[in-house]
Amino acid sequence: MSHSILPAKSSLLLLLLLALLLIFFKGPNLLYGALSLLAVTIYYFFTDHQFTPDQISRHGYLGIHLFVYILLCTTVIWATTGDEESHYWIVYLLPIVTAASVLSLGRTLWLCALSSLLYLALIPATIYLDSTELREDLPEFIISSISLFAIGILVHSLAEQNRHKLQQEKQLNYQLSTNEEALRQSLKKLKETEESLRRQDRLAALGEISAGLAHEIRNPLGIITSSAQLLSSPTQDYSDPTLMTIIQEEATRLNNLISRFLDFGSPLHLQRSPCQLNEFLTQILDHVRGLASSKDIVLTTAFPTTPITLLVDTELLHQTVVNLLLNALEACQAGDHITLSFCRRGHHIRISVKDSGRGIAEQELKQIFIPFFTTREGGSGLGLANAHKAMTLHGGTIEAHSRLGHGSTFTLVLPLKENSPCHTS
Repeated sequence: MSHSILPAKSSLLLLLLLALLLIFFKGPNLLYGALSLLAVTIYYFFTDHQFTPDQISRHGYLGIHLFVYILLCTTVIWATTGDEESHYWIVYLLPIVTAASVLSLGRTLWLCALSSLLYLALIPATIYLDSTELREDLPEFIISSISLFAIGILVHSLAEQNRHKLQQEKQLNYQLSTNEEALRQSLKKLKETEESLRRQDRLAALGEISAGLAHEIRNPLGIITSSAQLLSSPTQDYSDPTLMTIIQEEATRLNNLISRFLDFGSPLHLQRSPCQLNEFLTQILDHVRGLASSKDIVLTTAFPTTPITLLVDTELLHQTVVNLLLNALEACQAGDHITLSFCRRGHHIRISVKDSGRGIAEQELKQIFIPFFTTREGGSGLGLANAHKAMTLHGGTIEAHSRLGHGSTFTLVLPLKENSPCHTS
């Protein structure tokens, strides 16, 4: 209760008791009645302000507290009893309410009975001896006694309900506290799991980079190896500058490739530059011609007579076309054909690699652009995924058509006009 309300409550109750004293006083001495009421009021507000019944009960002073209450209330009844009974029987409600709020129903009823007996015992003997007056006042005495019991039972019932609700609130608070601790532990485990997943994602990304790097390195190495084999052939002129140039170019490409993978974690911007497709694709074909010749596979071209210049990232496009040609060589056997072609259709350029090799099954064709999916032993499954990524960066697409046993055709579709800068992270 607010400390600002307590003085007002105390003053109001004191004024009400004094008003009752002045209006209904019938005792032998007004001073005794006033002093006894003042004593009850002071004791009530002292205990009510400083302690609660539960606190008094926990400290073991409840019995003494109720005894003092009963004694003071009985003093009030005695001091206000004259020729007629006292009208202050209501003060017994103070100890009754206190007992009802903390004691069991049986003990509360015992205190009600004690208060009622004390009240009835202090009624003047002349009333009991006068049968006529007794018949007139007896209902009032009975009602007063019953009122003490009724109020004691009602207060005990309300207190019991409050105790039950308090117990429920304690259980609920305990449950909430338990749930809060469980939630805190779950959040801690979730954070640990999240951190573990992050570490796994970083490891997976590292594995993907490593696999992609290994895949991309194999292609230039294959070209370098085949060129070196041709140089070491007894029938090959060691002074042939073409093969040495190819080896140097592929070694440079390897260095650029490693640099790009080192920058994989940072945003990748396309480095567009004009690319004359006839010369560009002819140069790529020369790089793989030695490997095709060693496997007795025929390479042909179908280029338009009119030169076409395209604004692309030549490094990415070179890697993509080489990937498609090497995949075609892997799918072909001696005597098969591979055709590299390009043409213009509308506002797009279509670069195609067509082979007469073993082809791809229909169910596998739907998954070939998924990273790590491969049908080739020793393959990483990143070549076509990287090709798809490269075309997406250019604003284009990659198409695949194949029938098992009838070869395959992969087509890069690139926009002819310059796109806005693209990047990926």
